Amino acid sequence: MSRPAPPARPGEPRRPVASSEITAFIVPAEIEALLAPWLPTATDRAFVVRCVLGEGPAHHRGANYVLLRLLGEVLARRAPHPAAAGDRGDDIAVPIRLPPRVAVEHDDTTYPLRIPRRVLARLAPAEGGTLDAMVDCVTDGPPQHALANAAMLCLLDALLAEDGPPPR
Repeated sequence: MSRPAPPARPGEPRRPVASSEITAFIVPAEIEALLAPWLPTATDRAFVVRCVLGEGPAHHRGANYVLLRLLGEVLARRAPHPAAAGDRGDDIAVPIRLPPRVAVEHDDTTYPLRIPRRVLARLAPAEGGTLDAMVDCVTDGPPQHALANAAMLCLLDALLAEDGPPPR
């Protein structure tokens, strides 16, 4: 195996990274296991993980894997067994962004992974449209972005729940 090139110095061009180098470190089963508390159905988990780790540019897939794994490590150290999803009536659906003409033809308009409302409510005032604006920001874009953001928010919610209510 070749040794990685040292990082480029400021002003020097960066060494291109082959997609195969990125896909070599991605282990989808690890992210599937990590998301099990929020996606109890194996087919839903496989679908979300495929969107997050199997679609789009390789550097995005690699970044999603790295960030989710690191958040998972922190969560495992703080709270080894995140609470099961349970009643998620208050959670926020992640919309599937389809062109209007296509959306009319489909019944499914949301992804199976939902965002815990309380994690964004920590930052949003009770009144106004701030929460809705935050939801729009984290769920916009292609599935790999929206679902990676939703997954990270699930993990952050579990981490922050350990700390009790948000400071006022």
